[in-house]
Amino acid sequence: MVVSPGYLREKNITIEDARIDEFHSQGKTVVFLLINDELKGAIALADIIREESKQAISKFKELGIKTIMLTGDNQKVAKWVAEELGLDDYFAEVLPHQKSEKVKEIQSKGYVVAMTGDGVNDAPALAQANVGIAIGAGTDVAVEAADIVLPKLSD
Repeated sequence: MVVSPGYLREKNITIEDARIDEFHSQGKTVVFLLINDELKGAIALADIIREESKQAISKFKELGIKTIMLTGDNQKVAKWVAEELGLDDYFAEVLPHQKSEKVKEIQSKGYVVAMTGDGVNDAPALAQANVGIAIGAGTDVAVEAADIVLPKLSD
């Protein structure tokens, strides 16, 4: 079975391997392979940052729009992605039920929030945002909660 680091913590399975921190600092998410509750391996998954994403963030900056990422990814992966994209800020290890609270927190500072998401976990935050933007290939729940739906364009 393939599991997250959180699952390993819940089961009190410890792993000490410097390569995992190295993978995280390269922006890779690490998942683990368990067989009969015994750790047998790890897989490093890489997020591919599209050039269009970097261009969009750059354009937002030109327009004076602050960009912030909310993610469930760990701190090191989130930091890498934020730096690669040139984001103004990021919140890492945000649990699904905390995303809408983070949006409220940002709104309470006087910001108008546009939130983009594609999953069930994003739906409450999309609904809380001043403008919720769902990716068209996302879940029905996210699409229903959003104000705007962006179609998924083929590569």
